[in-house]
Amino acid sequence: MIPSVIVPITHEEILNALKDLLHNNNSKIKEFEEEFSSYIGCDHSIATYRGITALYVLLKSYGLKRGDEVIMPAYTCETVARLLIDMGFKINFVDVDKETYNISIEDLQSKASRKTKAIIAIHMFGNPCEMKEIMEIAEDCDAVVIEDAAQSIGAEYRGKKIGSIGDAGFFSLGEGKPLTTINGGVIVTNDKGTAEKCRRIIEHFNACGFHEKSIVLLKMMTYYILKNPLHYDLIYKLIQLRRVERRNKLKICTLNNFKFKWTDMQASVGLIQLSNLERFNDARMRNAAFLMENLKHVEGIHLPKVAKHSKPIFLRLPVWFEHITEGQRDELIEKLRKAGIDAPVAYPNSLPAFFFGVDGFPNTEELVKKTITLPTHPFVRESDLERTVFTIEQFVEGVGKCA
Repeated sequence: MIPSVIVPITHEEILNALKDLLHNNNSKIKEFEEEFSSYIGCDHSIATYRGITALYVLLKSYGLKRGDEVIMPAYTCETVARLLIDMGFKINFVDVDKETYNISIEDLQSKASRKTKAIIAIHMFGNPCEMKEIMEIAEDCDAVVIEDAAQSIGAEYRGKKIGSIGDAGFFSLGEGKPLTTINGGVIVTNDKGTAEKCRRIIEHFNACGFHEKSIVLLKMMTYYILKNPLHYDLIYKLIQLRRVERRNKLKICTLNNFKFKWTDMQASVGLIQLSNLERFNDARMRNAAFLMENLKHVEGIHLPKVAKHSKPIFLRLPVWFEHITEGQRDELIEKLRKAGIDAPVAYPNSLPAFFFGVDGFPNTEELVKKTITLPTHPFVRESDLERTVFTIEQFVEGVGKCA
């Protein structure tokens, strides 16, 4: 089965990690940070233990206090909202645009105010959001803009790399991201003062010892072996259970689970991954372009809209269907699975409803019921893309006949 997302980890990277397991070579981390800054086009990069660690550190560096208002979209990864709740912030959720999956500029304009201290601009699925408008709204409110570029390393907006446009940005280097070191994150900023504050905060975090490094290396080896399409079918059910378990855990405070320092072992892997990133992203966009061209005629399908001044990378290609129910959407996912394609729901919950039982975000509420995400990663072959298109065509045609 073709996995939904994957970055090909090579045996060379595993051997490098194994070699660095017993060493504390901070020069590798510094080299990675410098290379990452050069790639993104910003002055400062700071490596962190996880992507959520990076967001935590940034919020601390800006001096936000308990009770301060932070704006974020209602449709995204639950981990971001969980962190804001644990840090005691008041979340002001904003609906998303159904055609881009990104924060709705119209809803943002209506909800941002002088009470707003920070706006988290999330580039969903590697498709850049409208940063020009977001920055203008933030300026009127005197709020900082933090770009969540976890899924978007390499994407561009108006000629600039995502992450370099807001007051600061952060990336995730976790499993299934465009660049992975299994655990990891990166803060980017052009502001020297912010960078220095971030480094001082991280200095108080625990260093990863041999035990923690060994776990990361074991995960890396498992990822290398089992996420290969030849083996993925064997662990599909386990991955499904893990997705459910992970979301259940998000009901619990996780504030102390990520206060560690990144390791030189991961930096050595990250350097190799970074050198291959453009090749990986080119493959993703070729595959996304094939799917969009060959699915555009399917009745009721909504393909993601891309702004003329944006260059996405589409970590996964999200699509939603106007005329199908949530149950039919789940049936389509199962048919794709039987055809050898893992095309899961990305985010099954509206975050205001998941955490607070609050409705009133119509676009988000529709997307969680009707969206699937299609694989675009470098392991996807043209025959897999053709099979994906054929399965969707046949399913939608069958639903239409039964209507």
